[in-house]
Amino acid sequence: MRKVIKNAILITVFLLAAGCNHIVLRQDLYEKVAFKSEKIKPGKNIINLYSLQFPESYFEKLKYMEEFELVSKQLLLEDKSLNLIVSSSMYDTLDSLKKGEVFPEEKVYLKTASDLNSDEMSEIDKEIDVYVTDRGGSVQGYLNKQVYFWMVLNGKKGEFIGENLYTELDKQRLVEEVRKSRKEFSRVLNNAEMNLIIKEKNLYAGKNPELTTSESSDIFYPTDLPDSILNEERAMYLQGVKDDDFHKIAEKEVSFNSPFLILDSEKLTGYLVVDGNYIFFYGGSEVKSSYHRYDFEVKISEVTLKDLLEVEGGILLNELFERKNPEINGIEKKATQPDKKSVNWGIN
Repeated sequence: MRKVIKNAILITVFLLAAGCNHIVLRQDLYEKVAFKSEKIKPGKNIINLYSLQFPESYFEKLKYMEEFELVSKQLLLEDKSLNLIVSSSMYDTLDSLKKGEVFPEEKVYLKTASDLNSDEMSEIDKEIDVYVTDRGGSVQGYLNKQVYFWMVLNGKKGEFIGENLYTELDKQRLVEEVRKSRKEFSRVLNNAEMNLIIKEKNLYAGKNPELTTSESSDIFYPTDLPDSILNEERAMYLQGVKDDDFHKIAEKEVSFNSPFLILDSEKLTGYLVVDGNYIFFYGGSEVKSSYHRYDFEVKISEVTLKDLLEVEGGILLNELFERKNPEINGIEKKATQPDKKSVNWGIN
Protein backbone atom coordinates (compact mmCIF):
# COMPACT_ATOMS: atom_id res chain seq x y z
CA MET A 1 0.00 0.00 0.00
CA ARG A 2 2.80 2.40 0.90
CA LYS A 3 4.48 1.53 -2.40
CA VAL A 4 1.31 2.39 -4.31
CA ILE A 5 0.98 5.72 -2.47
CA LYS A 6 4.65 6.48 -3.05
CA ASN A 7 4.31 5.74 -6.74
CA ALA A 8 1.20 7.91 -6.92
CA ILE A 9 3.03 10.81 -5.27
CA LEU A 10 5.98 10.40 -7.64
CA ILE A 11 3.65 10.39 -10.64
CA THR A 12 1.86 13.50 -9.35
CA VAL A 13 5.17 15.34 -8.80
CA PHE A 14 6.33 14.32 -12.26
CA LEU A 15 3.13 15.59 -13.88
CA LEU A 16 3.31 18.87 -11.98
CA ALA A 17 6.93 19.32 -12.96
CA ALA A 18 6.12 18.52 -16.55
CA GLY A 19 3.27 21.02 -16.45
CA CYS A 20 5.53 23.72 -15.00
CA ASN A 21 8.16 23.04 -17.63
CA HIS A 22 5.51 23.36 -20.30
CA ILE A 23 4.49 26.78 -18.98
CA VAL A 24 8.11 27.99 -18.84
CA LEU A 25 8.70 26.77 -22.38
CA ARG A 26 5.72 28.75 -23.70
CA GLN A 27 6.98 31.88 -21.95
CA ASP A 28 10.44 31.19 -23.35
CA LEU A 29 9.04 30.86 -26.85
CA TYR A 30 7.22 34.16 -26.52
CA GLU A 31 10.45 35.97 -25.73
CA LYS A 32 12.66 34.26 -28.29
CA VAL A 33 13.89 36.30 -31.22
CA ALA A 34 16.78 36.15 -33.66
CA PHE A 35 18.45 38.96 -35.58
CA LYS A 36 19.73 39.04 -39.14
CA SER A 37 22.78 41.16 -38.32
CA GLU A 38 25.88 39.18 -37.43
CA LYS A 39 26.90 42.08 -35.15
CA ILE A 40 24.03 41.25 -32.77
CA LYS A 41 24.91 38.20 -30.69
CA PRO A 42 23.36 36.47 -27.66
CA GLY A 43 24.50 38.12 -24.45
CA LYS A 44 25.35 41.75 -23.85
CA ASN A 45 25.29 44.11 -26.84
CA ILE A 46 26.52 47.70 -26.55
CA ILE A 47 24.90 50.17 -28.94
CA ASN A 48 27.05 53.27 -29.42
CA LEU A 49 25.30 56.60 -29.97
CA TYR A 50 27.20 59.80 -30.73
CA SER A 51 25.69 63.14 -29.80
CA LEU A 52 26.46 66.19 -31.96
CA GLN A 53 25.98 69.91 -31.22
CA PHE A 54 24.43 71.81 -34.15
CA PRO A 55 24.94 75.60 -34.26
CA GLU A 56 21.97 77.96 -34.17
CA SER A 57 22.87 80.68 -36.68
CA TYR A 58 22.33 80.05 -40.38
CA PHE A 59 25.85 80.82 -41.62
CA GLU A 60 27.38 78.71 -38.86
CA LYS A 61 25.11 75.88 -40.02
CA LEU A 62 26.47 76.31 -43.57
CA LYS A 63 30.04 75.91 -42.34
CA TYR A 64 29.02 72.97 -40.15
CA MET A 65 27.42 71.17 -43.09
CA GLU A 66 30.50 71.72 -45.23
CA GLU A 67 32.53 69.84 -42.62
CA PHE A 68 29.78 67.25 -42.20
CA GLU A 69 29.94 66.53 -45.94
CA LEU A 70 33.69 65.87 -45.80
CA VAL A 71 33.31 63.63 -42.74
CA SER A 72 30.38 61.76 -44.32
CA LYS A 73 32.39 61.04 -47.46
CA GLN A 74 35.21 59.56 -45.38
CA LEU A 75 32.77 57.44 -43.35
CA LEU A 76 31.24 56.20 -46.59
CA LEU A 77 34.66 55.22 -47.94
CA GLU A 78 35.41 53.35 -44.71
CA ASP A 79 31.98 51.70 -44.75
CA LYS A 80 31.43 52.83 -41.16
CA SER A 81 27.90 52.77 -39.73
CA LEU A 82 26.94 55.18 -36.93
CA ASN A 83 24.01 56.21 -34.73
CA LEU A 84 23.86 59.99 -34.29
CA ILE A 85 21.89 61.99 -31.72
CA VAL A 86 21.03 65.35 -33.26
CA SER A 87 18.78 68.33 -32.67
CA SER A 88 15.46 68.60 -34.47
CA SER A 89 16.97 71.46 -36.49
CA MET A 90 19.89 69.32 -37.67
CA TYR A 91 17.57 66.43 -38.51
CA ASP A 92 15.35 68.68 -40.64
CA THR A 93 18.36 70.20 -42.39
CA LEU A 94 19.90 66.82 -43.25
CA ASP A 95 16.52 65.51 -44.37
CA SER A 96 16.08 68.47 -46.74
CA LEU A 97 19.59 68.14 -48.18
CA LYS A 98 19.12 64.40 -48.63
CA LYS A 99 16.07 65.12 -50.81
CA GLY A 100 17.94 67.71 -52.84
CA GLU A 101 16.06 70.57 -51.21
CA VAL A 102 17.36 73.75 -49.56
CA PHE A 103 18.03 74.53 -45.91
CA PRO A 104 14.84 75.26 -43.95
CA GLU A 105 16.10 78.83 -43.42
CA GLU A 106 16.52 79.28 -47.18
CA LYS A 107 12.92 78.53 -48.15
CA VAL A 108 11.77 82.13 -47.63
CA TYR A 109 14.31 83.22 -50.28
CA LEU A 110 13.03 80.55 -52.63
CA LYS A 111 9.44 81.74 -52.50
CA THR A 112 8.03 83.93 -55.28
CA ALA A 113 8.46 87.53 -54.12
CA SER A 114 4.86 88.48 -54.85
CA ASP A 115 3.65 85.64 -52.56
CA LEU A 116 5.60 86.71 -49.48
CA ASN A 117 3.51 87.49 -46.40
CA SER A 118 4.28 90.21 -43.86
CA ASP A 119 6.14 87.87 -41.49
CA GLU A 120 8.35 86.59 -44.31
CA MET A 121 9.06 90.16 -45.45
CA SER A 122 10.08 91.07 -41.91
CA GLU A 123 12.37 88.03 -41.77
CA ILE A 124 14.10 89.06 -45.00
CA ASP A 125 14.45 92.67 -43.84
CA LYS A 126 16.02 91.44 -40.60
CA GLU A 127 18.61 89.28 -42.36
CA ILE A 128 19.38 91.23 -45.56
CA ASP A 129 20.81 94.72 -45.07
CA VAL A 130 21.61 95.88 -48.61
CA TYR A 131 20.50 98.75 -50.82
CA VAL A 132 17.84 97.87 -53.40
CA THR A 133 16.02 100.11 -55.85
CA ASP A 134 12.54 101.39 -55.11
CA ARG A 135 11.69 101.27 -58.82
CA GLY A 136 9.12 98.55 -59.42
CA GLY A 137 7.62 98.77 -55.93
CA SER A 138 8.09 96.71 -52.80
CA VAL A 139 7.79 93.34 -54.58
CA GLN A 140 10.78 94.21 -56.76
CA GLY A 141 12.69 95.29 -53.68
CA TYR A 142 12.17 91.93 -51.95
CA LEU A 143 12.98 90.06 -55.15
CA ASN A 144 16.28 91.94 -55.32
CA LYS A 145 17.04 91.00 -51.73
CA GLN A 146 16.31 87.36 -52.53
CA VAL A 147 18.65 87.55 -55.52
CA TYR A 148 21.34 89.10 -53.31
CA PHE A 149 20.99 86.20 -50.85
CA TRP A 150 21.56 83.57 -53.55
CA MET A 151 24.43 85.56 -55.03
CA VAL A 152 26.16 85.50 -51.65
CA LEU A 153 25.79 81.71 -51.48
CA ASN A 154 27.27 81.37 -54.96
CA GLY A 155 30.25 83.60 -54.16
CA LYS A 156 28.94 86.38 -56.38
CA LYS A 157 28.28 89.02 -53.76
CA GLY A 158 30.39 91.58 -55.64
CA GLU A 159 28.26 91.18 -58.77
CA PHE A 160 25.04 92.37 -57.13
CA ILE A 161 23.73 95.74 -58.35
CA GLY A 162 20.95 97.17 -56.21
CA GLU A 163 19.59 99.36 -59.03
CA ASN A 164 18.95 96.40 -61.30
CA LEU A 165 15.44 95.02 -61.82
CA TYR A 166 16.15 91.34 -61.30
CA THR A 167 13.60 88.73 -62.37
CA GLU A 168 12.34 85.48 -60.89
CA LEU A 169 14.26 83.74 -63.68
CA ASP A 170 17.49 85.39 -62.51
CA LYS A 171 16.78 84.09 -59.03
CA GLN A 172 15.95 80.60 -60.26
CA ARG A 173 19.25 80.33 -62.12
CA LEU A 174 21.13 81.21 -58.94
CA VAL A 175 19.09 78.68 -56.94
CA GLU A 176 19.94 75.95 -59.45
CA GLU A 177 23.64 76.75 -59.07
CA VAL A 178 23.32 76.17 -55.32
CA ARG A 179 21.39 72.94 -55.83
CA LYS A 180 24.04 71.71 -58.27
CA SER A 181 26.83 72.45 -55.81
CA ARG A 182 25.05 70.35 -53.17
CA LYS A 183 24.14 67.44 -55.43
CA GLU A 184 27.17 65.39 -54.39
CA PHE A 185 26.34 65.93 -50.71
CA SER A 186 22.81 64.68 -51.33
CA ARG A 187 24.21 61.52 -52.94
CA VAL A 188 26.51 60.93 -49.97
CA LEU A 189 23.65 61.34 -47.48
CA ASN A 190 21.52 58.85 -49.39
CA ASN A 191 24.28 56.24 -49.25
CA ALA A 192 25.76 56.81 -45.79
CA GLU A 193 24.96 54.26 -43.07
CA MET A 194 23.70 56.57 -40.34
CA ASN A 195 20.68 56.42 -38.06
CA LEU A 196 19.49 59.71 -36.57
CA ILE A 197 17.86 60.13 -33.15
CA ILE A 198 16.30 63.48 -32.26
CA LYS A 199 17.20 64.92 -28.86
CA GLU A 200 14.18 66.51 -27.13
CA LYS A 201 14.65 68.58 -23.96
CA ASN A 202 11.62 70.85 -23.54
CA LEU A 203 9.16 67.98 -23.50
CA TYR A 204 6.27 69.72 -21.78
CA ALA A 205 6.38 73.01 -23.68
CA GLY A 206 2.93 73.84 -25.03
CA LYS A 207 1.14 71.18 -22.96
CA ASN A 208 -2.07 72.52 -21.40
CA PRO A 209 -1.86 71.68 -17.66
CA GLU A 210 -5.67 71.97 -17.31
CA LEU A 211 -6.08 68.78 -19.33
CA THR A 212 -4.57 66.68 -16.55
CA THR A 213 -5.95 68.32 -13.41
CA SER A 214 -8.71 65.82 -12.66
CA GLU A 215 -8.39 62.14 -11.79
CA SER A 216 -10.81 61.16 -14.54
CA SER A 217 -8.60 62.85 -17.11
CA ASP A 218 -6.04 60.03 -16.70
CA ILE A 219 -8.36 57.86 -18.78
CA PHE A 220 -7.91 60.15 -21.76
CA TYR A 221 -4.56 61.78 -20.91
CA PRO A 222 -2.46 59.15 -19.07
CA THR A 223 0.63 61.33 -19.34
CA ASP A 224 1.60 64.99 -19.26
CA LEU A 225 3.71 64.47 -22.37
CA PRO A 226 2.25 66.42 -25.33
CA ASP A 227 0.74 64.76 -28.39
CA SER A 228 3.67 66.00 -30.48
CA ILE A 229 5.92 63.64 -28.51
CA LEU A 230 3.48 60.73 -28.31
CA ASN A 231 2.70 60.90 -32.05
CA GLU A 232 6.26 61.49 -33.27
CA GLU A 233 7.26 58.69 -35.67
CA ARG A 234 10.99 59.34 -35.61
CA ALA A 235 13.51 57.99 -33.09
CA MET A 236 13.88 60.22 -30.01
CA TYR A 237 16.09 60.77 -26.97
CA LEU A 238 13.87 62.27 -24.25
CA GLN A 239 15.48 64.23 -21.43
CA GLY A 240 13.67 65.57 -18.38
CA VAL A 241 10.73 63.14 -18.26
CA LYS A 242 8.69 63.64 -15.07
CA ASP A 243 8.82 60.85 -12.47
CA ASP A 244 5.11 60.01 -12.86
CA ASP A 245 5.40 59.82 -16.62
CA PHE A 246 8.59 57.78 -16.41
CA HIS A 247 6.88 55.23 -14.14
CA LYS A 248 3.94 54.91 -16.56
CA ILE A 249 6.29 54.43 -19.50
CA ALA A 250 8.30 51.78 -17.64
CA GLU A 251 5.06 49.98 -16.77
CA LYS A 252 3.98 50.08 -20.44
CA GLU A 253 0.98 52.30 -19.68
CA VAL A 254 1.87 54.90 -22.33
CA SER A 255 1.83 54.32 -26.09
CA PHE A 256 4.28 55.95 -28.49
CA ASN A 257 4.44 56.02 -32.27
CA SER A 258 8.21 56.40 -32.17
CA PRO A 259 9.96 53.10 -33.00
CA PHE A 260 12.89 53.91 -30.71
CA LEU A 261 12.97 55.94 -27.48
CA ILE A 262 15.81 56.63 -25.06
CA LEU A 263 14.99 57.87 -21.56
CA ASP A 264 17.46 59.18 -18.97
CA SER A 265 17.20 57.13 -15.77
CA GLU A 266 19.11 57.10 -12.48
CA LYS A 267 17.84 53.59 -11.76
CA LEU A 268 17.34 51.59 -14.96
CA THR A 269 19.43 50.43 -17.89
CA GLY A 270 18.54 48.10 -20.76
CA TYR A 271 15.35 48.10 -22.77
CA LEU A 272 11.71 47.15 -23.18
CA VAL A 273 9.82 46.22 -26.33
CA VAL A 274 6.25 47.54 -26.47
CA ASP A 275 4.09 46.83 -29.53
CA GLY A 276 7.24 46.25 -31.55
CA ASN A 277 8.81 49.58 -30.47
CA TYR A 278 11.95 49.85 -28.35
CA ILE A 279 12.25 51.88 -25.15
CA PHE A 280 15.81 52.17 -23.84
CA PHE A 281 16.86 53.35 -20.38
CA TYR A 282 20.16 55.16 -20.02
CA GLY A 283 22.15 55.94 -16.89
CA GLY A 284 21.06 53.39 -14.28
CA SER A 285 22.21 49.91 -13.21
CA GLU A 286 19.04 47.81 -12.78
CA VAL A 287 18.78 45.82 -16.01
CA LYS A 288 15.57 45.62 -18.03
CA SER A 289 15.21 43.37 -21.09
CA SER A 290 12.47 41.87 -23.24
CA TYR A 291 14.16 39.27 -25.43
CA HIS A 292 15.50 35.95 -24.19
CA ARG A 293 19.32 35.80 -24.33
CA TYR A 294 19.72 39.36 -25.64
CA ASP A 295 20.77 42.27 -23.43
CA PHE A 296 21.00 45.64 -25.17
CA GLU A 297 22.53 48.72 -23.60
CA VAL A 298 23.02 52.17 -25.16
CA LYS A 299 26.21 54.15 -24.63
CA ILE A 300 26.04 57.89 -25.40
CA SER A 301 29.15 59.96 -26.15
CA GLU A 302 29.37 63.71 -26.82
CA VAL A 303 31.58 64.18 -29.90
CA THR A 304 32.64 66.67 -32.56
CA LEU A 305 32.44 66.02 -36.29
CA LYS A 306 36.16 65.25 -36.45
CA ASP A 307 35.73 62.71 -33.64
CA LEU A 308 33.40 60.70 -35.88
CA LEU A 309 36.38 59.68 -37.98
CA GLU A 310 37.93 57.94 -34.97
CA VAL A 311 34.93 56.47 -33.11
CA GLU A 312 33.73 52.89 -33.29
CA GLY A 313 30.91 51.91 -35.59
CA GLY A 314 28.88 48.88 -34.60
CA ILE A 315 25.21 48.02 -34.35
CA LEU A 316 22.82 50.35 -36.16
CA LEU A 317 19.46 50.95 -34.54
CA ASN A 318 17.58 49.84 -37.62
CA GLU A 319 19.25 46.42 -37.31
CA LEU A 320 17.19 45.81 -34.16
CA PHE A 321 14.13 45.68 -36.43
CA GLU A 322 15.69 43.25 -38.90
CA ARG A 323 14.77 39.87 -37.46
CA LYS A 324 14.57 36.30 -38.62
CA ASN A 325 12.73 33.24 -37.39
CA PRO A 326 14.60 31.67 -34.43
CA GLU A 327 15.31 27.95 -34.23
CA ILE A 328 14.20 26.24 -31.02
CA ASN A 329 15.29 22.64 -30.46
CA GLY A 330 16.21 22.43 -34.14
CA ILE A 331 12.73 23.53 -35.28
CA GLU A 332 12.20 26.92 -36.88
CA LYS A 333 9.54 28.95 -35.08
CA LYS A 334 7.75 32.06 -36.24
CA ALA A 335 9.20 35.29 -34.87
CA THR A 336 7.09 37.01 -32.23
CA GLN A 337 7.63 40.46 -33.82
CA PRO A 338 7.39 41.68 -37.43
CA ASP A 339 10.40 40.80 -39.55
CA LYS A 340 11.23 44.44 -40.20
CA LYS A 341 9.65 47.70 -39.03
CA SER A 342 9.55 50.68 -41.36
CA VAL A 343 11.54 53.44 -39.66
CA ASN A 344 12.33 56.97 -40.80
CA TRP A 345 15.94 57.38 -39.65
CA GLY A 346 16.77 60.40 -41.83
CA ILE A 347 19.98 58.88 -43.24
CA ASN A 348 20.23 55.18 -43.95
